[in-house]
Amino acid sequence: MFDLKINDDGVIEMLKAMPKTAGRAAEISLDQTARDIKQAVYDEMLRVFDRPVRYTLNSLKITPTRNHNMQASVWFKEPDRMQQHYLVPQVKGGKRKLKGFERVLGEREYIPGKFARMTKAGNVSPGQIRQILSVLKKAERFAGYSANITDRSRKRNKKPRDYVWIRRKRGRLLPGIHERFITRKGLTRAARRDAMRRDGSRMYQRSTKSRHKAVYARGLRPVLLYGKGNQVTPLLDFYGVANKEFRLSFSDHFWRNFNRILSR
Repeated sequence: MFDLKINDDGVIEMLKAMPKTAGRAAEISLDQTARDIKQAVYDEMLRVFDRPVRYTLNSLKITPTRNHNMQASVWFKEPDRMQQHYLVPQVKGGKRKLKGFERVLGEREYIPGKFARMTKAGNVSPGQIRQILSVLKKAERFAGYSANITDRSRKRNKKPRDYVWIRRKRGRLLPGIHERFITRKGLTRAARRDAMRRDGSRMYQRSTKSRHKAVYARGLRPVLLYGKGNQVTPLLDFYGVANKEFRLSFSDHFWRNFNRILSR
């Protein structure tokens, strides 16, 4: 949190000489400067973050002066169901809070793989996250109710999906969540047995109208890969931007407001 406190010697002397007039001017100026700092940090977020969503950009909050306390502050809004706002590590460093699906999938950080479906904001599609959790039988822990895929829903789905959780590196396969994709080239006998042995796996289709070979799942493509840990390197110089804006703005606001109040 950045607290705006008066440290200008000229303003402090004026507060002693004319406490009522200077005090009113100081309160107005602190609130105005807080708004300037909020805008400056907003602009900095646009600069340092990659396609920040509106929720992120609107996360700043001003606490104005109250009861002549001569103090205002700028910080992030109180987070919903979180001990601290998710942007705090972007200011102070440390560990990033794991997302809900990351807690369900082994309590670790995941990064998007080449075949992850991304939103315009640069996040993995929530629909694909739900799909992965459903296939891996983890949806109930994530959503709070049963949304896991069943044999019946698997048959009903015209575009079936199958995801595999690779927990250790296997050759070129990196650990993480991979999607099994379909081709018309059959697997080796051993690989076919492995695919069919998996619990609930129905990612193969047999043609009843032709003599073509069965269509089996062949190959894996990365969707979510293990990250290197959830340590965050700060990107947002919140305090540097706030201090600079305070030095530039407060004195100008104060003398302008002071002279305006005197001239009434």
